[in-house]
Amino acid sequence: MKTTQNNTSKTHLKKISAFLLATTLATVGTVAVLPGTSSTVQAATTKASTAKSAIHVQVEGKAIATTGTVSANGSSLLPLKDTAKAIGATVTFNAKEKTVTVTKDKHKASFALGSGSDDGVFVTLDGSTIGDSYDAKIVNGNSYVAIKAVTDQLGYRAVWNGATRTVNITKEGLNNIEVTTTTLKPTKTNSYTETNIKYPVVSGLDNAEAEAAINKAFAAHAQTYLEKVQKQAKEFGAPPKDSVITYEIDSGYKITYNRNGVLSILVTDYEYLGGAHGSSIQTGMTFSLKDGKQIQLGDLLKSNSNYRKDIDKIINAQMKKNGDLYFKDSFKGIAANQGYYLTDSGITLFFQQYDIAPYAAGMPEFPITFKQVLPSGVNPLDAYKA
Repeated sequence: MKTTQNNTSKTHLKKISAFLLATTLATVGTVAVLPGTSSTVQAATTKASTAKSAIHVQVEGKAIATTGTVSANGSSLLPLKDTAKAIGATVTFNAKEKTVTVTKDKHKASFALGSGSDDGVFVTLDGSTIGDSYDAKIVNGNSYVAIKAVTDQLGYRAVWNGATRTVNITKEGLNNIEVTTTTLKPTKTNSYTETNIKYPVVSGLDNAEAEAAINKAFAAHAQTYLEKVQKQAKEFGAPPKDSVITYEIDSGYKITYNRNGVLSILVTDYEYLGGAHGSSIQTGMTFSLKDGKQIQLGDLLKSNSNYRKDIDKIINAQMKKNGDLYFKDSFKGIAANQGYYLTDSGITLFFQQYDIAPYAAGMPEFPITFKQVLPSGVNPLDAYKA
């Protein structure tokens, strides 16, 4: 993921990505990483589609004139340009940056392509500075990407029919809002501190008060973080004059869920004030678009009075599978205000660095579906739909 794509300097990208990549040790599924870093996606082959591996594509049940293929690791890949156009999106390509922008309604997804035929693709949505890596390859100059690289970003679902080797893409829709990025400009500056704090701004809500409340929360988080680290930097004092050290204060975000009247954002704050490495903190911020109120984990899972115990069992079971990654007896149960963010699959709970694992494990994450912790048929998001 590159310098200009996310309006973030290469130095900042490398620093933050070191922490995000570390979380792959404890996370299932796609992983948040940044441009210019190695992704956890396995390499795909560069062989063209064959009759055996060809995938037929439908949009809303109607066949389109394009064919997908299968990567070496089993991922179903579709031609990005043809698939995007088939769902009514516009596609632009920046040859210099090797970036494809897919625009659909109020949403823009940016696809940063790898430098070779099997380098994967990094995708960000609506100006977010943190995104996901997906399997991808280039065949005869055409970009093929994992199905979810398109459907996850633009509000679609893909249903696979193994008998006919057909994928049917249907629209599920995103919230009719716009999310843009703004940069917080520090009032206190010096020659030895680089500051690059970006946070989301939401517009287009029917409820102006809710919109203001959500944006106030995002701005307040950014301002509070900046002031905290600036205070720490002042206490540490300036680096020695002959030092090459530069202090860094960074913040970026990723849209993890934007449907059904709910917006969920994962914020990653990073600071480097000298030493062997910096430190990073994640914050999940999930809001109801009806009233602008922040949704806590207990709000979502209130239909199960024992949800904390049930989640503790799930996490303990997952930790046992990778026992060497964690501090012994470090997990005592989730907190009442446990950090989480929403995804299409359910919730993902996370822990900060050193909470339950050493630095090398990053910020461990545990994905949990609603079916695992809620009564049958209960959808906690129904309460937030317009």
